[in-house]
Amino acid sequence: MSSSRRRPSFVQRQQRLCSIILDSATAVSVIYSLYHNPSYLDPWNIPDTKLWLLGFICIRLGVIFYDHLVVFVIENLPAVSGKLLPTREAGAPPVRYVTLDAKSIVYLSLNSLNEYTFVMRLTHYLWQGGYMGMLCWKVTDLTIGNTFVALGIMFISMDLLYAPLHHWLHLPSIYPLIHKHHHRQHYPTRGYLDAGNEHPIEHMIGVVCTWFAVCTSEVFLPTIGLLIDSMCGRRNDSIVMGGGVHALTVMIFFQFHAALACMNHSPYDVKFSLPFLGSASLLGSTESKLLQLAGGYDFSGGKWLRQLLTGQWFQYSVGHHEMHHRKFNYNYGQYCMFYDWCMGTFLEYEGPMSAAQLEKRRSSLKVE
Repeated sequence: MSSSRRRPSFVQRQQRLCSIILDSATAVSVIYSLYHNPSYLDPWNIPDTKLWLLGFICIRLGVIFYDHLVVFVIENLPAVSGKLLPTREAGAPPVRYVTLDAKSIVYLSLNSLNEYTFVMRLTHYLWQGGYMGMLCWKVTDLTIGNTFVALGIMFISMDLLYAPLHHWLHLPSIYPLIHKHHHRQHYPTRGYLDAGNEHPIEHMIGVVCTWFAVCTSEVFLPTIGLLIDSMCGRRNDSIVMGGGVHALTVMIFFQFHAALACMNHSPYDVKFSLPFLGSASLLGSTESKLLQLAGGYDFSGGKWLRQLLTGQWFQYSVGHHEMHHRKFNYNYGQYCMFYDWCMGTFLEYEGPMSAAQLEKRRSSLKVE
């Protein structure tokens, strides 16, 4: 009887077969692409293989240092000062942690190679001037538009692409093949090791989203500027110079993106939101009449408008991502909650139940 229970079911055998086929097809596609375009791994055309390997080692050491630096900053940040999530505090019910298995080591190794290639290609892309060769490098070219505005565009556009793709990875037919491995850890705690411990296909999706964010900021900002100028009946060629984003802004975005990804898979209670039109941080403690009017409507659009104007759709919280790992089908976004607000998949953080709450729940169940 026990041996029959350990035997994989038909669905499990089918999933394993599909996984083998998918991984094999992916490996063949990558090998084929690299054979015909080896410059993908080395866009700089480094003549010495030792230099290429040295660069790879430096990047890995940099990732280790950066991961520890994020923890150091969190633990010494006055607003956080190492505050743990309620599920990790002393006295909370014990949580289940999963160690790194052999597959995790393989995935982390492959993803580290992909990360190094991405860094090389991104730096080469910036050095060449971006998509249209107009990307700025000079410090004197820094403006509010190609820094702060471009940075906001990159974070929002990245999440607007990542969130639906993340949702797609949770489809029942796709989830066991790719994304299930990343969800082995219900309570992420190891920073980069938990963030990067994912299927290489999923890791490549994340890289594509990062590229999408850079290209969007490079094109979107000057396009909006040209539209505004055309409506005003004027012409300003300086708007398109630099492609809408500065090279330094792209590097800052990549650093913040890496730091927030590590924090998302840490046990620290870090959260913040950005001030938007109508928010208390801009208008003081008294809400504007516009918000009061929006909240006065009886239809659901009033609540949605309030959340939009107060910037509640753009809020970063490690707790939100922990809820995703715990509940799976909620909080698909990383930084911007707009997709989850629209799809009805946003879930507020739920802390652990205390002993008194557990006893009260047991008593209510007994009465029922």
